Amino acid sequence: MPKSHTHMHQHLQMPHSRVDLHTLAHQLAFEQVTIIGNASGNWQPASTGTTFIFNGTQWNEKSNPNNQIVNIANGGFAESKYAFVVQGHAQSDLLTQALTQVAIELTPQLGCWPSSGLTTIVLMQQLSQHVQVQRMSLFPSLARPNDLPLEDHLPCMVHNWLGERRIAQTLAPTLDWPEFTLPPIHLSNFPATDKARGSQTSMMMKTDNPFDLLARLQDSTPSADMSHSAKHIQLDWLITLAHTPIDVWLKYADLKQVINAEALFFNHMPESKPSYWYLMDTQASQYLDAIRHSLAYCWQTLSTKQNGTTHTFTHR
Repeated sequence: MPKSHTHMHQHLQMPHSRVDLHTLAHQLAFEQVTIIGNASGNWQPASTGTTFIFNGTQWNEKSNPNNQIVNIANGGFAESKYAFVVQGHAQSDLLTQALTQVAIELTPQLGCWPSSGLTTIVLMQQLSQHVQVQRMSLFPSLARPNDLPLEDHLPCMVHNWLGERRIAQTLAPTLDWPEFTLPPIHLSNFPATDKARGSQTSMMMKTDNPFDLLARLQDSTPSADMSHSAKHIQLDWLITLAHTPIDVWLKYADLKQVINAEALFFNHMPESKPSYWYLMDTQASQYLDAIRHSLAYCWQTLSTKQNGTTHTFTHR
């Protein structure tokens, strides 16, 4: 069985019959849907309606006989030939088909296969009258733990989380999803020496525009054998970006630049395609969450100013 993300991408090459989502919405008649992600924290199934959970979430189908709990698993994770496996619903085949259809439609907007969480949210926003999302912010950490083998990638690295938040931003106002909204500041515990190092880099580069540094990162080709000196220079850039105040990001940000930066923070096929070195480096990866937070907050702010009319996901 191939890796989960490889398995999912194989479905892009397969023929799939289409589901009419308007007809499906009438057929399923979801009034209340609760979607529970895999972030930390306790959870309980909703007292009314249908609760959706995902592979990895502790789940006992018989423990809540009065609540409908539907489990959605990544097909590769579940060792299935299908893109998704749906358990706990009488129309599991139709839901599997609809999830696959939505995921295929989202893929070109992201540059990779979407997470099961975003796919479910986009689908349920079209099928249910009311959708609540818990334990999910579409912002898993890219900071590699010290005990992760150097040759292993973080599982979440295969998804474009900035792009997922971009798509979800257009849906969030219609959903009950308090965890989605980001505060302006990302609290990080960086070494005290970082700030001076970042300031020195800004002076050497003769720019305080963080998007200039992101553009330089984009100019470099992902490679596993980048020289030590080149890595040292780029680490300085990452440190500078992680310490750049949010008001400076907002001063220079536009929607196109934020979208262009998404490709710097994921690799949808790490077994066959080289990754940016910092995605696979324990020290450098510690700065990525702060940078992504600033970019996501810029998108949140700019798109809100445009009343959510920019890059809206179109229902098909």
